[in-house]
Amino acid sequence: MPAEREDFPIARVAALARLQLSPSEEALYQAQLAQILALVDRVAAAFGSPALDSASDCDPVLERPDAIVPSLPASAALANAPDATGTPRLVRVPKVLG
Repeated sequence: MPAEREDFPIARVAALARLQLSPSEEALYQAQLAQILALVDRVAAAFGSPALDSASDCDPVLERPDAIVPSLPASAALANAPDATGTPRLVRVPKVLG
């Protein structure tokens, strides 16, 4: 069984979600969370990635440069539209709100 992690406040999250948990439920969820986090650590170790405690631990990497590409032609975009009519190519859809 993995070591218990006390850094995740199960009771606080339950209170924010307006859930009433018994002490036994809190202990159960804390144990389950510890198992999940231990598995995540094992998966991260298997792939050679370090475990991150928060999203701010990593630098955003943009691998793709911005490039201007031609957009989809209107005829292709509206090819499967149910009722495409008019000069500004518009799509008529059924009314869903009364």
